[in-house]
Amino acid sequence: METKSKPELGGMANVLVRFLPLFALCVGGTILAVFGSLRVFSPVSSMSLLGMTVNATDISLLNELRGNHALNMGFGLLAWLAIWRKELRSQALIGLTFCFGFYLFGRLVGVAMDGLPNADIQSGMLTEAFLVTLSGLALFANSKTGSK
Repeated sequence: METKSKPELGGMANVLVRFLPLFALCVGGTILAVFGSLRVFSPVSSMSLLGMTVNATDISLLNELRGNHALNMGFGLLAWLAIWRKELRSQALIGLTFCFGFYLFGRLVGVAMDGLPNADIQSGMLTEAFLVTLSGLALFANSKTGSK
């Protein structure tokens, strides 16, 4: 019985297809791990960087911020681990695509329901649009290399 193999890519396309997933994991993982860590360990000051005031005495709010952003930190660490562990790449790229995609989705719902946020948040939305596109393309490229 003959098995079909994936077609070989030539030259530059081969380099791009192999490099893009690693690039996406590195960039997306760094953003999630760094910003997630900042918001887990210092939620008041990290939110003030975005022009938002967080009540430092509201323990429930601080706990909620830390819990939500620990998830981001975890996805970032998974992405970094997947740079070296090929068997985790597909799952990590799916995680990055969903994470950035749903961040953007939530922000767009916010724009539709609440209006346009400040310029810092708007630039975050552009970054998330770029990162969900990058992660999605990297996931597609990863599927072309045969990596599982």
